[in-house]
Amino acid sequence: MSDLLIREDPSLYPVPDEGLHGAILVDAVDLGQLETPWGAKHKISLIFELETADEEGRRFIVGKRFTRSLNEKSSLRKFLEKWRGSKYSPDELQKGVDLESLIGLNATLFIVHNETEERTYANIESILPYKNKNGEVMLYDLLPSGEYIRVKDREGYKEPEEYAETVNNGQEV
Repeated sequence: MSDLLIREDPSLYPVPDEGLHGAILVDAVDLGQLETPWGAKHKISLIFELETADEEGRRFIVGKRFTRSLNEKSSLRKFLEKWRGSKYSPDELQKGVDLESLIGLNATLFIVHNETEERTYANIESILPYKNKNGEVMLYDLLPSGEYIRVKDREGYKEPEEYAETVNNGQEV
């Protein structure tokens, strides 16, 4: 083995345990038009803060990317309908879903691990409405820690088009 073999220290990236976790939506991020194996797609990311914390007391942050679509077959629509516990009506779909208005809403996330040679990733497999210990659905029972800073409020924030250009290596989409 070479003296130049460098490995990432997995302890630098703690991940939550697999299973069900109470969570709060803390951000909805427009990622712009990103290249995918199926061509350019407008992507968004939903970011959740879990009520569980790492060894240092910091709450875990997990996210899931979606194509920005409410088509009946889209992953985003299926995810949102599981979360709310019901399907959207045609009228609701016509009006649209404001993802910003969902920030602060509680959820129960099913987290699974995806292991690579480099590290273990925590992925959101599914979502359900959040229920308290009495089994009652609670929309705003959990509160965020206040440590997470929304992407659009961070120093160096890039608008979706600029971010997409960076990710797509300057290719026209």
